[in-house]
Amino acid sequence: MKTLNTVLCGLSLLLATTLHAQDDWTLQNPATKPSARQFHAMASLGGDQVLLFGGQDAGFSSNNETWVYDLSDNTWTLKSPATQPSARYGHALASLGGDQVLLFGGYDAGGKDDETWVYDLSDNTWTLKSPATKPTERIYPAMASLGGDRVLLFGGRFFPGINSDETWVYDLSDNTWALQSPSTKPSARYSAMASLGGGQVLLFGGNDGSSDDETWVYTASPEVEVKPFVFLANKVTLKSTKQSTPAGDIHSNGTLVVEKGKPSTYNSNLTAIGKITINKQNTINGNVKSQTSVSNSGTITGTTTIGTVANEPLPSLSYSAGGSNKTVPLGGSLTLAPGSYGIVTMSNGGTLKLSSGEYFMNELRYASTIEAGTIEIDLSSGDPVTINVVSNLQLGHEAAIVLLPNGESDSKLVTFNTLQSTNANWGREGYFLGSFNAPNAIVTLVKNSQLRGSICAKEIVVSNDCLFLHHDSPGSLPGPGNLPKASGDDEEVDSDQSPVTSYQLKQNYPNPFNPSTTISFALPQASEVTLSIFNTSGQLVKQVANGKFASGRHSFVWEATNENGERVASGVYLYVIKAGEFTAQRKLLLMK
Repeated sequence: MKTLNTVLCGLSLLLATTLHAQDDWTLQNPATKPSARQFHAMASLGGDQVLLFGGQDAGFSSNNETWVYDLSDNTWTLKSPATQPSARYGHALASLGGDQVLLFGGYDAGGKDDETWVYDLSDNTWTLKSPATKPTERIYPAMASLGGDRVLLFGGRFFPGINSDETWVYDLSDNTWALQSPSTKPSARYSAMASLGGGQVLLFGGNDGSSDDETWVYTASPEVEVKPFVFLANKVTLKSTKQSTPAGDIHSNGTLVVEKGKPSTYNSNLTAIGKITINKQNTINGNVKSQTSVSNSGTITGTTTIGTVANEPLPSLSYSAGGSNKTVPLGGSLTLAPGSYGIVTMSNGGTLKLSSGEYFMNELRYASTIEAGTIEIDLSSGDPVTINVVSNLQLGHEAAIVLLPNGESDSKLVTFNTLQSTNANWGREGYFLGSFNAPNAIVTLVKNSQLRGSICAKEIVVSNDCLFLHHDSPGSLPGPGNLPKASGDDEEVDSDQSPVTSYQLKQNYPNPFNPSTTISFALPQASEVTLSIFNTSGQLVKQVANGKFASGRHSFVWEATNENGERVASGVYLYVIKAGEFTAQRKLLLMK
């Protein structure tokens, strides 16, 4: 027993020693260090370096020394920038990322302060910023990094002895302070905060009239990243169009082709790593630069350059979705809160209502060719919305994205992402507002569509007579259904424009096909319709349409996927329509 006790005591000592070694304070003894002080501020400079500024020394005198501590060699270094903030205490520091730090407020010889300073370690400079709007002067505000070059400020103490409950965000990229208005927030106080990463900050305790032990977490709205290009892809093809205002720059990491115009005018700068080809009857009111060659049979009003062109990476997307399927009723509406869903289907003439926040969907389907469907997004909070689609984003004929309350001026707040690798043909006469990212797909902006925003895709094809503007382009779009049609449009309208007097199921086009094909049918009267794909063994592959449809002509795109969104094998398939008492079927051929 004595031996066992000895072993246990030894084991306990070993465990205690091990735990102690994992969680310890170590007194450092640098050869040089700042003098004794209080009410100073510190912030990370990245890596293992920390910035210290100001404070009140043992004689209660304020200080304006700038020190940098380096853990790698346990050194404090007194920096001597040519310009620096005045001596002060009770200020706050927070990391801006990289080797920059933000300073705000404090108490100097002139009283409470409202100055905004940025320290840059790379050149040892303090820079006084002059944002148009900023927090009022205060001491003891709490600040912490939100990631990137944004910083959160909360609270502090006004004069004379009044606490603040204001929430401010500073953005270095445009030198702005923005007052936030969260619906719930901590009481007025002075306290401390620290970054949790991922746009979140932790606040604990403080003094709101008495000492406090509350724990709060602030979650910032994500920054909206907007590419400077109206079109960015690994291959870009532009068909004939006309632009009356600067439309935004166009970049290809491969080739860029401008097909023969009618004539056509593009108010854009064109850049490509591969060859740029400009065919006859095209005017490029801008500069053209290729890393390889430019073949020009049109007119370029700017400069033409052969030289190094930077590769512009496509957005990198990773997410998943799942949940209940949702259907927007025929001619009706459906409101969805931010969250995760299965397949979201929009019926003819329906309105899908979304709001600021993040959505995840396995599919977002709207492939109608008869009645306009609307995605209505409420952005009244001023926060962005992101719609993440996994396998199939369909935006059919006359699809319209409507932003409330400010219309297309809020296009930067809207992002559609899709992971799909199947072709994405986005609706004839559609009206699209926002940033659309499809890094694995070929995206076709179909004839007579309007875009305010940007498209980033593996390949982009812009069909005839589309009007496109970048988020920052001047002017505005005509609006849903208001784009004047160019002469000759009738040649591309269905040759069958007479009133529908009988049920019809047309042969799919193209056929054979890969990877998608269009199936069209006509109804002489409103009918309940199912349109289904079967394999040659009679097994259901996918139900393409199911619901009540108005009289007239309708078309749907089949992307050669089954009900689970999986690609099907090459071969012969049957498509079958049932409309009232009418039934018909035809064959189609998928070739890979």
